[in-house]
Formats: sequence, structure tokens, C-alpha cells
Amino acid sequence: MTIFDEEKICAAFPFAHIEVHSQIRSTNDRAIELLRHSALKSPALIIAESQTMGRGQRNRKWWSDTGSLTFSYVPSTDVNNNTNSRPSIPSGLVSLASALAVSNALASIEPGKNFEIKWPNDVMLNQSKIAGILVESVSTDTNLFTVIGIGVNINNSKMPTLQAMDKRRDSMEASTATSLAQVTGNTTSLSEAIIIILIELKKQISILNEEPLEIVDRFNQALMYRNKAVLVTSPSGATLKGTCLGITPDGGLQLKTENQIEIIHSGSVQKLDSLK
Repeated sequence: MTIFDEEKICAAFPFAHIEVHSQIRSTNDRAIELLRHSALKSPALIIAESQTMGRGQRNRKWWSDTGSLTFSYVPSTDVNNNTNSRPSIPSGLVSLASALAVSNALASIEPGKNFEIKWPNDVMLNQSKIAGILVESVSTDTNLFTVIGIGVNINNSKMPTLQAMDKRRDSMEASTATSLAQVTGNTTSLSEAIIIILIELKKQISILNEEPLEIVDRFNQALMYRNKAVLVTSPSGATLKGTCLGITPDGGLQLKTENQIEIIHSGSVQKLDSLK
């Protein structure tokens, strides 16, 4: 027995496969395992009340506990399977579309709050992280699937700092996480929240398939630090200062440095007071 209303979720958003766990290692790991053993039909949804080994970008730990919303969604028509003459969708754009969907969904739950997206796919509220996305691809004998892992802080409280969750984080990064309950004082039904997010996710994936540049435009409108001085740290630890200009058509970050325009496809971003 879990806190999720599986019947209500399926009535609003039919699935070929759905699992609801009280605790699991990782919803993405579970979805990937099932796909590799041809034991999962899409669209599919894996939900967990808590994860013991949840992870985010670059294998960072994603903390989840009572009141958080953690799930993985496998779309029925994979955005990476090119079924017509158009080029395949860059995988980075799936992450952008997913972050945009979560941001829009949270804004519909709490219309008075200003949700922003920090590249590549952290959803922020009041300069603190409220949601994260991990998109992974799985290739089988017949198809290429996308697994979209989403973690949202809904009703959690007393969360540790991001550095406490994962010692590998740079101390300059935004150090705090937040939740809807912490900011608003209200409790939100997790079943209602996941339905709202899934509806928005389906909408953004549909737009991505038809008009990828529309997703880029929408993402840029919600982009945190746009036209601001930032420091970008690569996975190797190399740093680059510049002005954040926005997102490129393939999901990269466009950075204007002192000498040229750089396009960055992996890393983390921190705001600077100035470029001096």
C-alpha cells in the first residue's frame, strides 16, 4: 500500500505498464532493467515514495524522502526514433523539454510563484532547487527508448543542503534545496501533482517532435541567468567565465567570453557578480 492513487493516475493518463513502490533503489534503474529484459511496454511509469540510490546529472546523488515525488516515465513514441524525413531530435532537447514541463506544471499548481530553469535542467524557486531531471537512452533489439527520470520536492521538509547530499558538488553552486510545502505552507496531493506533470510532459514532448525550436524558445524565456555573468564548470573541473546568451538549437549553452562565443554541452552554471 502506498500514498499514490494508482487508479486515479491511470484514469487520467493510461499506461501500458505502471509500478508503484514504497521504496526502490532508483526508478530510472528499474525502468532500464525492464527495458533491457523486454519486460516493459510503453508508455510506462515507475513511481517510488523514496529512493535509496537516486541519481541526477553526472551520477550525482538525488535525495528523496517522505513527501517528495520521484518517478520515471517512458514515452510511447520515443523522440529519438526518426519516423520521417526530419533529422533526429538532439537528446539534450529532451532534457530541456522535460524541465520546461515540470516548471510549467509547478506554476499551474502554484500560479503566484516564479519558477525558473537553470541549465541544463534544474527547476528553481527562490534561487533554490526544487526539481531535477535525468534523461537516459536505452537501446534494445527493436527500438531506442527514452527514460525520463524526474524528482520534485513537493511536501518534503528539513532537506539537507545539496553539498550534504553529494560531496562532489562545487561549494559555489546553489547550496539549498526547497519544496512547495516549505515555500507555500500548503500540502499538495502527490497523485494530483504527478498527473499535472505528466500531462504537461506529454504536451512538451509533442511540441518537441513537431517544432523543436519552439521548445528552445520557450526554454530561453524561462532560463535563469540569461544575459547575466556566469561561471561554467565542466565535468572535468575546467571553468569558463562569460555572459549567458541562451540555449542553442541542439540544447547547448551559448556563452559569450572575452574573445568569442563558446557553445557548452555539459557542465554546471553559477551566477557571478561581474566578469572582472
